[in-house]
Amino acid sequence: MIARHEVIISSMTQEDTHFVEPVVFGTTDPYKIACLIDTFCKEELGAHVADYLFYESSVGAVCGISLVDGRRVVVKVHQSSRSLDFLQAVVWVQRYLISHGYPCTKPLLDPRPLALGIATTEEFLDEGVYHQAYDPTIRRSMAEMLVRLIQLTRMPEAIPGVQPASLDLRLPAGVIWPAPHSKLFDFEATANGAEWIDEIARQAQEIKLHGAGQFVLGHTDWGVKHFRYVGKKIRVIYDWDSLRFEKEPIIVGHASWYFTYTEFFGGSRLPTGAETRAFIAEYEAARGKPFTYQEHQTLQAAKVYGLAYSARCEHSLDPKETTYPEGSSRSLLTQYRPIRPIKGDDIFHFLLLMWCAGKQAYRARHSALACVTREYLTLICHRFLA
Repeated sequence: MIARHEVIISSMTQEDTHFVEPVVFGTTDPYKIACLIDTFCKEELGAHVADYLFYESSVGAVCGISLVDGRRVVVKVHQSSRSLDFLQAVVWVQRYLISHGYPCTKPLLDPRPLALGIATTEEFLDEGVYHQAYDPTIRRSMAEMLVRLIQLTRMPEAIPGVQPASLDLRLPAGVIWPAPHSKLFDFEATANGAEWIDEIARQAQEIKLHGAGQFVLGHTDWGVKHFRYVGKKIRVIYDWDSLRFEKEPIIVGHASWYFTYTEFFGGSRLPTGAETRAFIAEYEAARGKPFTYQEHQTLQAAKVYGLAYSARCEHSLDPKETTYPEGSSRSLLTQYRPIRPIKGDDIFHFLLLMWCAGKQAYRARHSALACVTREYLTLICHRFLA
């Protein structure tokens, strides 16, 4: 007897086309999906499902369940294109982080086959509430927690079992885009009219590939939708299959334009320029060391590339649109001129402007002028690092 699975039915009836379920379950029948999950839980966790708590599908399918023995579990079924080595490395990192008091979700098993996919299982922790990251306190907590993550995993080869190469999913030279995260987006079929987006992304990708920055382990889906808070303290962070072995400025650059994203509260907007700069500044303050100019260039390239990917997804859904809604990724991307590496003449002019700004800063002895000076320095940095 299969437990009531209305949440699976309800979630699937909201979509006209199902891209994930045929790939990971081999079916789009909610009842059969519930049976597959129930069988997995009985065989791997030792208990049948008592209730299905939630169900979602995007890149993979994720289901919250309550077992008959009282345990609450999340089962996430990944597409087989996500390697077993990668998912195993993620589990090892999670266990390492938990042993150091980091608020990530707790794995229950190593990755296991489930139907046509690979399943990971975690304790279902829903204590606390969601917030919006426009609150400076929330934004700062996210920046500081990202620093703590990178500090704990700065030497990933020291984490038992982990080979950094398993988490290295960088694109090879000359490749602009990864496979879109959903089959809803067809980049090849909608290439016409997207050339300007592709060109911006190509230049940003080139800088990312060759730019400055130490390789670290970081979370690449650092949106506030994955954070639960008790008061102003982070209780848990979700979505750990977003771990990547990547340059630190790239991790931070991506987070700086994405951290406000949430599907709750009726949706969200991208952060303003001031909010993005504040996130980066708060990260640097918690890090105890600012990024170098060259690292800032890498960071900026990552930010622009992330925006370009989002713009490319928008274009894929509506390739004939030429007037972009205010606040959309395409609208924001039009404000960026092509990125290029810093050259010798740029450094000379940059230093000259910094000397002029230094003279202004010397004269700025009260807070109002100091504030103007900081904005002037920010403008200079963006002129030469964007």
